[in-house]
Amino acid sequence: MPEKNLKHFAVIGLGVFGSYLVEYLSQLGVEVLGIDIDEKKVDSVKQYLKLPIVCDATDRKQLEDAGINPNDIDVAIVAIGESVEASIYTTLLLKDLGIKKIIARALNTQHAKILAKIGVDKVVFPEANTAEHLARTLVSPHIIEEFELSEEYSISEIVAPKEFYKKSLQELGIRTKYKVMVIGIKRKIPIVSEDTGETDLKDEVLLVPEPDETIIEGDVLIVAGKKEDIEKMRKI
Repeated sequence: MPEKNLKHFAVIGLGVFGSYLVEYLSQLGVEVLGIDIDEKKVDSVKQYLKLPIVCDATDRKQLEDAGINPNDIDVAIVAIGESVEASIYTTLLLKDLGIKKIIARALNTQHAKILAKIGVDKVVFPEANTAEHLARTLVSPHIIEEFELSEEYSISEIVAPKEFYKKSLQELGIRTKYKVMVIGIKRKIPIVSEDTGETDLKDEVLLVPEPDETIIEGDVLIVAGKKEDIEKMRKI
């Protein structure tokens, strides 16, 4: 079942990457709490924030006082770029506070490995286009991946909504109704290990599927078209 749209975000660390991220999230119409120890950085992006906070994110009490708790924050993004230690410690505090989903910026490969080991949900690297893509995938979690072809067109992977289950592409009329083209279907296929006899799942991609191909639960549609049309389709 696709994850519900997430609405409440905390971005910790408002340097270049963090400031890009809060701007993009704000443009996508969600509530953003921004935290940095530097008052000037908080002030520079306050127009994008529902709540600007100046505090030390490595201090548990200050995080709690800022409203960082699982009831008020759906996703916390650790965008700290000056210190690996501060990034790791802040991430550990967020986990201890029970935040449901944590995304963390990695400064290098070793930092990324540590973040993965302590259980962050996603590790990203500091680029402006990564900030925009991360914002879009957080707000629309059923869009798994997106590849920009031009300013107007892109290719996106979208989890098939339940309304599509047990219907063929021809029945759905996606190209006519949504003005996008299904160029592939990513599907999990059960396989049996020859060594253990256990059943596992592997991804299979059906490229240029036939019109009579039936959508099943768990399918991911690979669609191409105008960004605005893909956006309309993903709102189903």
